[in-house]
Amino acid sequence: MTSMRNPQGLPVLLVEPDSDSRAQLTQILESDGYHIDIAETQAQMLDRNNWSDYFLIVLEHDLPDGRIDELLPKLKQLAPHTELLVITSQHRLENMIIAFRNGIADYFVKPIDADLFRASLKRILQNKTVSSKLRQIQAQLKAIVEAAIEAVITIDRRGIIQSFNPAAEKMFGYTASEIINQNVSLLTSLPTRAHHDEYIARYLETGISEIVGARRELKACRCDGSTFPIELSVTDIPQFGIFAGIIADISERKQAEQKQKELSRAIAVAGQQERRNLANILHDHLQQVLVGVRIHLDIAKNDTANQDVKQTLIRADELLNQGLEITRSLTAELNPVVLHEEGLATALEWLAHNMKERYKLSVTLDLDHRANPQNETTKIVLFECIRELLFNVVKHSQMKEAHVSMTHLPNHDIELTVSDKGIGFDTRQLDHRLPDANGIGLSNIEFRLSLIKGKFWLDSHQGEGTTAHIIAYLNSDKVSDPNPDA
Repeated sequence: MTSMRNPQGLPVLLVEPDSDSRAQLTQILESDGYHIDIAETQAQMLDRNNWSDYFLIVLEHDLPDGRIDELLPKLKQLAPHTELLVITSQHRLENMIIAFRNGIADYFVKPIDADLFRASLKRILQNKTVSSKLRQIQAQLKAIVEAAIEAVITIDRRGIIQSFNPAAEKMFGYTASEIINQNVSLLTSLPTRAHHDEYIARYLETGISEIVGARRELKACRCDGSTFPIELSVTDIPQFGIFAGIIADISERKQAEQKQKELSRAIAVAGQQERRNLANILHDHLQQVLVGVRIHLDIAKNDTANQDVKQTLIRADELLNQGLEITRSLTAELNPVVLHEEGLATALEWLAHNMKERYKLSVTLDLDHRANPQNETTKIVLFECIRELLFNVVKHSQMKEAHVSMTHLPNHDIELTVSDKGIGFDTRQLDHRLPDANGIGLSNIEFRLSLIKGKFWLDSHQGEGTTAHIIAYLNSDKVSDPNPDA
């Protein structure tokens, strides 16, 4: 068929029993380049099987073998992509209303104005061209969606499913025929399902949504009732009155992430155990050896009369004392005995003293002893995080004072804060995901807290100091200790 951008050769079926009117319309159509088939009755019109060829059917309302009121719906079925134009010699409003209700493109009362008729043909041709392009685009989009690896679902403004591609069938276990015209909440987990329609209604009312126009991780529900994690991207297409959702099953990714977390946790716990083992070796073996050497040095000093030898032994004893102090300090750094024997609060008191002695940092404490965690891993992680944060104060705050608080929260959790009145920084420029972000080692703290499912955030402003917040479980039954005997 000739392109619809140009009427040349487009076939038109003209159904007109009146010879004068038929001659006028034939002249108009032929002069504009249309190819014309002619019928004079309903029977002649229906005696054909090439309906899909016609661009346009022009037919008289009152034919010798009946009116076309009941025939129009049948014509729309026989030629769904063909435009219909009705002409009549009797101007009856009810006839026009019925015709337009049946989807005709235009309606003319005789005598026909040639210019108006041509203008109508031009408009129909333009609309037809747009419709043809739209059908092509729709067919292409449908082919793309049908072949897509990810699930693609469209819903209307009421949340009713309009389309469901093969990937969605495979993902959810429903066939398209089973799920189309069902509410999309059927595919959501139970907590979400009860409020899903409210979410849509609120978005349509306010234009605000946490899902539309964003990527979200959610739980979805298969036809067998099992749930699984998905990543959902929703786009609002208002011109068609639908929402389109692209869904990816991220079960394998989540399993890999969980395994990575478990591995990281195991590595971290193993590291903690190795530090404790090393501290025990330093305390139980190296320090005992050094103490033994010191005893023998004392004996040698008392037994010698040679002043040069005695001075050498005295110097060796001084160096040995320094070595003992270093091993004791290193032992305490690796494994503060007070943490395991007397709890986090007492260990923080020891840490405050240590920070003053070694780094000249004065640490004031506000400790609620009811907030002392019992879980061994929790104690170690929180102690290491507080120590790391105090090191940050020393390195970055340009202050010699800090404050540490430990509070028992109403929900039986524990909150710890480390604050200073130093130079502060703009938290908007801080990327927590980067190792040693802005040089303050947050990645270490966040990693350690992830082992006990803790939360961490910072409040800071330029010139107004910094407060670090930690929230953790207090009850040991909420955090499994992977190595309780360590």
